[in-house]
Amino acid sequence: MAEATHELAGGDHGHHSNTVSLLGREISVEGGIYTVVFGALAILTVIEVLIAEFLKGAIHDSPDAAVGLTALKAILLLGIAVIKSSLVIWFYMHLKDEKRVIAAVLLLPLLIAALSVMFVLAIPPTGYSI
Repeated sequence: MAEATHELAGGDHGHHSNTVSLLGREISVEGGIYTVVFGALAILTVIEVLIAEFLKGAIHDSPDAAVGLTALKAILLLGIAVIKSSLVIWFYMHLKDEKRVIAAVLLLPLLIAALSVMFVLAIPPTGYSI
């Protein structure tokens, strides 16, 4: 039993590595890249919660600036969500190891969805009067 555990722990982990190629540079991270990505995701989650709570209080305290602060809150939270989802897709789902065609197949529907959301957001809440 001890030999089997040692064999699993010390065996070849394949794609699990301390080194990652990012923007043409090799970056080595002690403890593994997955640990660093997990830490980044945790920090970004804490930042999201802080932004949401801080801006919720600011919106409540300043009704005159509510529209601008709400827009700022949405932009910041969506930006962080895109960064977090990119980290998950890139590292945990191993998209960085796939061919570029797979990335295009994934990104094309996201582009269409983003354009659709922007179109819906451009419509005034009262609609268009003809």
